[in-house]
Amino acid sequence: MKNLIHKSLLLIAAVSAMVSCLPEREFMYTDTGMCSVIGHNRLKTDGGSIYNIAENPSQLAIADSLKRVMISCDVMSEIQGRPNEFNIRLLDFMAAIYNEPVTASAMDEEAIGNDGVNVTQGWVSGGYLNAYINLAMQRNSDVEHDINLVFDDLRSDADTIRFSVRHNAHGDSPENEEIDLGRFAVAGAYVSFPLDGILPAGGKSPVVHLEWEWYNGTEGTVGSREKTAKSGNLVIQ
Repeated sequence: MKNLIHKSLLLIAAVSAMVSCLPEREFMYTDTGMCSVIGHNRLKTDGGSIYNIAENPSQLAIADSLKRVMISCDVMSEIQGRPNEFNIRLLDFMAAIYNEPVTASAMDEEAIGNDGVNVTQGWVSGGYLNAYINLAMQRNSDVEHDINLVFDDLRSDADTIRFSVRHNAHGDSPENEEIDLGRFAVAGAYVSFPLDGILPAGGKSPVVHLEWEWYNGTEGTVGSREKTAKSGNLVIQ
């Protein structure tokens, strides 16, 4: 069983520690991570800091309707009189697919789907289960795919909380034998699911176990209609 470690966050944290020691730079440090959208040009990091977007060279606006985004930014200055609140320069962002988890004992099996989904990174932070996933879809497809997180309330206990990522491709799937496998490409996306009422309170830290199924074949490709079950324990930050 492998640990799914969000290595880029750890790397950025190390770089941030180094550049923060350089007072002559035009920014305090660089940060990359998942955030919640709490207002117009206002974000809350999973570590609890408030980021105000003061500069945005990309001119790519984060819609106020979004719930969660993965960002890369330069932290420019701390706002006086507001501890742990900062002005940032937004370098880039990706919107995360956001859904409330469903419970295994009450889910609609058909609606939740059983198409392949691949988890390449996974971690728990800020009260959310976050992941980067791969999906198979037809090139130029306009079919809307659904991604769901299932909390396995039937097999979870105080020591291990079990989840599975499920995918409903609504027929736009390699498992649809009427569609040639060569027409499928692999796309990637961030997902983020709130864990309110699921993670224990009081500082307890159980194992968070995640399961999914992905198509057989070379990594990053779709070489078969057959799937293999995969799983891993997530890092809790």
